[in-house]
Amino acid sequence: MVEAVSQHTLTVLNGPTILKGESLSDALDCSAGDVVRLTMPADWTDADISFAISSDDIGYNNLHAADGKEIVVAVHAGTAVVVPVDIARAVGYLKIRSGTSDRPVPQEQQRTFAVAVRA
Repeated sequence: MVEAVSQHTLTVLNGPTILKGESLSDALDCSAGDVVRLTMPADWTDADISFAISSDDIGYNNLHAADGKEIVVAVHAGTAVVVPVDIARAVGYLKIRSGTSDRPVPQEQQRTFAVAVRA
């Protein structure tokens, strides 16, 4: 019999939250590990998501890839999104934006995400 042993702990964090009428969430401390999955709110107002990140929870920058393009993820209400490794390791503190930095999409109601972090 083979026993599976995990070398990593998966922790699910409640948040961040986008308030009603807003497009950018509050900050979530993800510094305990790599962000590996985002769970979308069940009643998400249709929009892609983008991100603002910080190392110190003071200064935030929009998250862009090495080619200079803003990282935008197509999402659907009530689904989970696997976070690519290159993004996962870039996050200390995370804000999630409804839409892009150039075209934010205000949410019709308060929306709270669940973020899985692997230590």
